[in-house]
Amino acid sequence: MGFKSDSKIIGAGVAVLIGIIAGVIITANLHLFKKSLAEPASPVIHTTTNSEMPAQNGPSNFIALIKQDKPFVVNIRTTQKVKGGPFQMYQNPFGNEQNPFGNFFNNFFHNVPQSTYTEESLGSGVIISKSGYIVTNNHVIKGATKIYVKLYNGKTFKARVIGKDPQVDLALLKINDGNNLPVATLGDSAKSQIGEWVLAIGNPFGLGWTVTNGIISAKGRAIGGPYEDFIQTNAAINPGNSGGPLINMKGQVIGINTAIIKGAQGIGFSIPVNVVKQVLPELETGKITRGWLGIEIQKITPALKKAFNLETSQGALVSSVLPNGPAARAGLKSGDVIIKFNGEKVKEMSQLPWLVGNTKPGKAVPMEIIRHGKKETIMITVGNWKSPKNTFNEKAQKVSAKKLGIVVVPLTSSNMQGYGIQNVHHGVIVSKVIPGGIGQRIGIMPGDVIQEINHQPVNNIKQYVNLINQAEKSKQFLFFVRRGNMKLYLAYSE
Repeated sequence: MGFKSDSKIIGAGVAVLIGIIAGVIITANLHLFKKSLAEPASPVIHTTTNSEMPAQNGPSNFIALIKQDKPFVVNIRTTQKVKGGPFQMYQNPFGNEQNPFGNFFNNFFHNVPQSTYTEESLGSGVIISKSGYIVTNNHVIKGATKIYVKLYNGKTFKARVIGKDPQVDLALLKINDGNNLPVATLGDSAKSQIGEWVLAIGNPFGLGWTVTNGIISAKGRAIGGPYEDFIQTNAAINPGNSGGPLINMKGQVIGINTAIIKGAQGIGFSIPVNVVKQVLPELETGKITRGWLGIEIQKITPALKKAFNLETSQGALVSSVLPNGPAARAGLKSGDVIIKFNGEKVKEMSQLPWLVGNTKPGKAVPMEIIRHGKKETIMITVGNWKSPKNTFNEKAQKVSAKKLGIVVVPLTSSNMQGYGIQNVHHGVIVSKVIPGGIGQRIGIMPGDVIQEINHQPVNNIKQYVNLINQAEKSKQFLFFVRRGNMKLYLAYSE
């Protein structure tokens, strides 16, 4: 009895102990479970399950669009008379490098009289009227003695030039082929967007009608010239495409293919069709008039913004004012920043030439500027551009600025002759630019004439040295430089 009683007691104790342990474990688990509900652990990788942007699908093909638009694209062939030596016509078989045989022929046959031979060029164009008016680039027909236009149906016609505008690089041609030609629809290039699908149709390398596709890569591009507002595309544009259309997915012409960057791939430029629309009325009359101010301008870089103590980089910096020109008569000065012209804001430098060019000569308009940090409004009477008259016609002791990495020499007659400098009356000539130095990084080049440093005139070497020393103390350099017929500001600050 005693043994059995003890066994029961022991068994009951073990059961109680097991129950206590189990209760502790369950309670702990419940606590952890509640904690996990209240404070979920942060995931190691964050993922997004939804997007507000729907998937962007390009067109499955362009067949219908090409069938619709191809007929209004023409091939253009021109002939022109070119003067040259008897070996001028033989091109380098090794590409665009200098012909290795050129010097040989020139050395041994330099006294041979020059002869005239016929050269052919190829391009493209867009039919814009049923009666036979065609838009193309001016450079396609420049210097041509004969112009031939081949239609999509194979017919070829001789064309005549109605009007041309070299500044904008557009020309208007006319062929006589009844009144039922296929005509392009001119769109609105202002509504085109970066990333939009486009087609380029033309006559590359004389192969005939060729279509390439791509997107609009950028807008408002400046590539060198008086008027800068190009559409950039990666649709393949090659020699012979010039004058052909850039087409959107509605079949509308939004640009005239014009230029490429030599050696680059996937970078082509088109004149916006809205520019074509603006120029067409004058091309039809054959009389091109352009507003003109008589200034040279440049973009406001971050360094120039700081040097001129400007609040924004918007506007056009005046680097030079032509004496007795419209701007000079209105009181405009170098260093002024034009921020508004005839009520239109000038956000980009490239806008101003268009605003001025499209203003009727003789019209007086208000122009808002920033001068020495203060806004002013001046009235200016727009002049008439008469190219090429309206242009800016303009080794002894050496001084080295080691910190800047440039060497200058005095503006003597012999130095000016050596560097080909004319009509410059004050400054010092940059004779050497050390690679990797500050001067090279900000764009100073040998042959530049430094005429001002931090708005102070440089008349001789002594003044140059003093102004450089002052600039080094302030750690602020603003150079006013004459380069050929151009004038520009270059800035550096620490």
